[in-house]
Amino acid sequence: MVIIRVIIKMVNDMNDFKKKVKEKIKEYSNDDYLAKYIKNEYSLNDGCADIMLKIDNKNDLFDSRTYGNQLNLNESIYSFIDNKASMLDYDISISLNIICSDLDSFEKERIKHVINEHYAIELYKAQKEYKRNKIKTFKLALVGILFLLLYAFLSFKYASSFFIEVFGFLFSFSLWQVFESLIYTLSDIKIQSESITHKLIMDIKFKNNNEK
Repeated sequence: MVIIRVIIKMVNDMNDFKKKVKEKIKEYSNDDYLAKYIKNEYSLNDGCADIMLKIDNKNDLFDSRTYGNQLNLNESIYSFIDNKASMLDYDISISLNIICSDLDSFEKERIKHVINEHYAIELYKAQKEYKRNKIKTFKLALVGILFLLLYAFLSFKYASSFFIEVFGFLFSFSLWQVFESLIYTLSDIKIQSESITHKLIMDIKFKNNNEK
């Protein structure tokens, strides 16, 4: 009897847990809640989303390991921007508001340049990766066509042959690789490029700690 009661309690606890999960999903994971969240989180003044980046000490902006023309911001800042921007559709423009005191005009322009340079380089790398995979996909398609022709030729000439099976497998493998590249790899890189472009064209503003 004790074992049965324990089992019944475990089942009831599991059902209660599933019920709570469903309630939370229903409450938060819907279009209406997400629309309200984005409006409250990003203000959306004139259709532009505000990302607020507060830095107490301007020395925390830059990666202390970088220097001169290789100067770069802390990776945590880019991670923060990427995380905030990931919630926004690409048709919503972004205004990055950097709240930090004691920044002179030269430092502000330098920060703008470093941020724009960072995303420009990331976009260049994504485009280069897209081009490399596009060429690879094209070559695989050509190889697949070649194996298909060889497969068709041998099938026409011979009723059965070891090479027929080999060329059939190679054709199928090449075709699968082409489809995988088109559907997954190239599509993912294109989405990544759009995300980077979204941040590359964002407006960068500076405010003091006492400004609203």
